[in-house]
Amino acid sequence: MSEAAPLLQPAATHRERVAAALDLAALPPVLRTLLTTDGTVTETLAALHGEEVGVRVLAQGFGRHAGHDLPELDAPAGTSVLDRTIVLAGAVSGRIYAAARSRIVPDALPAGLQAGLLERREPIGKLMLEHRLETFREVVGAGRCTAAEAPRLDGGVDGRAAGALGIDPAAPVVWRTYRVISGGRPVMSITEVFPEAGSEPG
Repeated sequence: MSEAAPLLQPAATHRERVAAALDLAALPPVLRTLLTTDGTVTETLAALHGEEVGVRVLAQGFGRHAGHDLPELDAPAGTSVLDRTIVLAGAVSGRIYAAARSRIVPDALPAGLQAGLLERREPIGKLMLEHRLETFREVVGAGRCTAAEAPRLDGGVDGRAAGALGIDPAAPVVWRTYRVISGGRPVMSITEVFPEAGSEPG
């Protein structure tokens, strides 16, 4: 009689991974929701704040993975990577709700999704839904600090979160980094930064 295959260990949830890095209970409900959602952040922000939320692209261009700068992508050195820095802003209020930097392996994505990123500049989550891309998101880091201490975004003023968000460098922010896996392969790494001040709906 053959031996039964071992059961897979359940993966940690987004909430468990973020809670291991910072004190969720100390954060407002909106920030707890944004840091732990495994859905589309743009749609979550729109629902929380009652207005459409759109993308403003601050910088976008191609580079080559150096082999050590993006370990979460598990990509060999020399892989072409699309680097994109954006802010998510209210369509009516103009309020900046978040800033994000994405490092994407375009060759791992459907051609239509690649075109959407380059030509239409739509939110990544929206494009993945539109193209029915089956994905799994895995949080690899999270934190709470000042805007000056947050992960570099580039594309903003001197590449820092404060410039992208339009806030004082000493202002508190929370952030998370996650990778998106599709077809068993990491296809992108995304770092999102949210200002603490004014995070609750008005």
